[in-house]
Amino acid sequence: MVRKVDLPEEYPPEKGRYARGNDYSPVAVCVILDTFDFNIPPVLEELLMAGLDTGAALSGMLQTENIGLEKMICNIVANPNIRYIVLCGREASGHLPGQSLLALIENGVDGKRRIVASQAPTPYLFNLSAEAIERFRTQIVAVVNLLCDPGETDRSNPGLNPEVVGKAVWSCFQEEPVQFKGYTLYDMGAHPEPPIVQKVVWKASKPWELAGTQKPQKTVSALVVYKLLPGTNCQACGEKTCRAFASKLIQWMRQPDGCPYLLKPEFAEERAALEKLLGTQGE
Repeated sequence: MVRKVDLPEEYPPEKGRYARGNDYSPVAVCVILDTFDFNIPPVLEELLMAGLDTGAALSGMLQTENIGLEKMICNIVANPNIRYIVLCGREASGHLPGQSLLALIENGVDGKRRIVASQAPTPYLFNLSAEAIERFRTQIVAVVNLLCDPGETDRSNPGLNPEVVGKAVWSCFQEEPVQFKGYTLYDMGAHPEPPIVQKVVWKASKPWELAGTQKPQKTVSALVVYKLLPGTNCQACGEKTCRAFASKLIQWMRQPDGCPYLLKPEFAEERAALEKLLGTQGE
């Protein structure tokens, strides 16, 4: 019988767009959310439910390469029974969270907490301990990569097919190794180390140094920055509110292109104003 462990009362420590399933399952399902969270396509909901219905420990959506990924890591390292991630859906062309997840598993982070070889705009894991990051990389033995290209609509594509996602989850449960799309999968039991329970909390006192920049020489008001933001509080940037995003902007923890609205033509003037305003900090 494979080894399983009971979970702490605080599990899962982070809230988010996910459902909790079988705590003793060896697999979590990660569906990339490539749209605003108030307009989630039914196909993505179906993928999430396919993971849950077939026995995943957690089945949820990942939208950003920084805060969103950090929250996922917190929940996974709090459950040592999870050894696999099934990655599916369509890649989000702006944030590239899927590519960042794969790069993190493969390469880790550098001294500035940037995910090595990530192609995303701001793939920084500022809010996690080094212990949690490395535990995540050792605990997860494989990411079953079913991720589709951005904009893919063909439901026969494995990454958009709930039956294929369910089969991937099923394969991770098997006592004897099975082959699934080039991966050898089976339930190997829990990671030998105890759960790590932590939440996403800003810990760095000098974020500009972590980002590889100099200390700001001018003080920029978060309120001034906030007034240039859309003000929708849609959370597509990974922050709870536009005010929270503004606070991260003035600390150089985030960049304007982390807001999907600012990438739209109708917000070009606001984005240019923000870049000019924030660009004067290091002068």
